[in-house]
Amino acid sequence: MLQQNRMILHSDLNNFYASVECLINPKIKDSPVVVVGDVEKRRGVVLAKNYIAKSYGISTGDTVYEAENKCPSGVKLVRCTARHHIYEKISKRVQDIYLRYTDYVEMFGIDEAWLDISKIARDYKEACEIAEMIRCEVKEKIGITVSIGVSYNKIFAKLGSDLKKPDAITLITQGNFRDRIWGLNVNNLLMVGRATNKKLEKMSIRTIGDLAKADPDMLTKYFGVNGKKLWLFANGLDNSPVKLYANRDEIKSIGNSTTCPRDLNNIKDVSAVFYSLAEQVAYRLRKENMYCKEIQIMVRYSDMSSVEHQCKLPYSTDTSKDIATNALSLFNRTCDFHLPIRALGIRLKDFSEQLQTSILDGGVDIAKQEKLDCICDSIRHKYGEGAILRCNNMWNE
Repeated sequence: MLQQNRMILHSDLNNFYASVECLINPKIKDSPVVVVGDVEKRRGVVLAKNYIAKSYGISTGDTVYEAENKCPSGVKLVRCTARHHIYEKISKRVQDIYLRYTDYVEMFGIDEAWLDISKIARDYKEACEIAEMIRCEVKEKIGITVSIGVSYNKIFAKLGSDLKKPDAITLITQGNFRDRIWGLNVNNLLMVGRATNKKLEKMSIRTIGDLAKADPDMLTKYFGVNGKKLWLFANGLDNSPVKLYANRDEIKSIGNSTTCPRDLNNIKDVSAVFYSLAEQVAYRLRKENMYCKEIQIMVRYSDMSSVEHQCKLPYSTDTSKDIATNALSLFNRTCDFHLPIRALGIRLKDFSEQLQTSILDGGVDIAKQEKLDCICDSIRHKYGEGAILRCNNMWNE
């Protein structure tokens, strides 16, 4: 049964990464701006762009070379290397604004969130007024813009935030959703990605209205439980709740991977990369006040084939040295250099909130390592995750 009188917002920070870069450096805001991975480390693809860059046809996923070629003659593209630790800080400040209105804030990535304001908004008029207050507060206190969808369910609220950008509020109600959205391409609906869109097209389902009028049993036959879910979405029958911010999803894993500056063909270089990755994932693990008992490694070779291996640890840990040592040991047992290695990754799993050490561990060594990690954490917290590295990570490129 559909719950009545729900007032749901979906807030989407406009061009978030690029907007933060323009906030930090206002001199570039009137230029085409793209945020990219590290070009020198072969991750030079566009992660985000501002509206000027978008107007030139620059898309997420373009290479830097492609993006530069799309700019008109004489127009210089501004490239910013992604700084995720800064984006996380700005996102947290925005979340603090949301939490002044409701405890029901469910993040959807770093730049999007649903808010259930049913307890403070009696009708759509009041819901839109609250959305306007949030829009203005984010703009004035943070310095970036936000688009907000207002509706009676999460799916239509998100769709609303996508309909009008930037710096806008869009209302979708029980009374107007058929006129407002049924004529849109079905790929505007949450959960309809490229592959699903192609399958729906083969079934002559091209718009959200087509999907709403389709046979739900037929959709279930082709897409399983997701088929029925898509039908409910299109008909405005989504009833999923907005989760309490305090009850955010339990973290199942913490990982990081990197494309190496050059292909690797010896264990010394592999070790250096693993230590660098271990520093980063261990730092994030300690920020969550957790310990891990399982490590997974990913190895991608120069032909783009990849393998993953994992192992359980005899004890729990949160130290970068333990994580790197075990990752390297796992690599030595399961991988080789039959081809040069292009990328490596580490993922931590099986978390606990208590430290469990082996009886063979040296207590003094553990204490020293934990003290060193704490000092490094304080530096990273202040200056960013890349502010301090182990000496064996400063390898020659």
